[in-house]
Amino acid sequence: MGSEQMINMAIVDDDSDFLEELKEISEKYFISHFVEHKLSTFSKGCNLIYGLQEGKKFHIYLLDIELSDGEINGLKLAEFIQAQKNANSYVIFITNHLEFALNGYELDIFRYILKEQAAEKLPQALEEIGKRMNIQSGEFYTIDKAGFREKLFYSDILYIYKEQKNAVFVTGNGTSTIRNSLSRVMTELNNDGFVYINKGVIINISRIQKINGLEIILDNGEQLYASRTHIQDVKMLVSKFWRKYI
Repeated sequence: MGSEQMINMAIVDDDSDFLEELKEISEKYFISHFVEHKLSTFSKGCNLIYGLQEGKKFHIYLLDIELSDGEINGLKLAEFIQAQKNANSYVIFITNHLEFALNGYELDIFRYILKEQAAEKLPQALEEIGKRMNIQSGEFYTIDKAGFREKLFYSDILYIYKEQKNAVFVTGNGTSTIRNSLSRVMTELNNDGFVYINKGVIINISRIQKINGLEIILDNGEQLYASRTHIQDVKMLVSKFWRKYI
């Protein structure tokens, strides 16, 4: 088991409702990919500058270009951020008007996203940043066997089932087997994103698309079935996991 670094992200927007929306989109992405994260929100650009002057550092900045904050708009903020010479940071501009992008041609801006497309485009941008930072999948489970080590990222795991004395991990790329009990695997995963749906199957909550009676449909279309004794616990834990994002 292991995990990568925590991602610190700053979100700046003077529209409190949209600020909360950006936060929720980002949190949903990071949680579903099991990436440790800390999000800081700012309604004024000057407050972010104060934080940076006090030594705070962020990996990702979501900046509204058109801030109603005197002279401190998103472009000025980006200039200040890049003057800090933080080579490991990424600036994403969120805007209603792409023509503003022309004013940022001298700045190293990772991406421009229209506000109306944030729900679709922001997760894609975070995915790309994750690949560049090598943290796209967050935590992982390690299988050691026959002289090699296999790393299964939590976000890739669909479910795990018992097969005699083995635990079989089903991922988007196939299956991996380890001689281990399901109960021990569950303990080693040590993450509330996994749940038993019956005595022989553990499922990744973030990969659940729909629950219909005892039937559980995954995001790859596969269908599994929960036992009657487990279904209420499954629904409760799924609801708890996603409560803020549904």
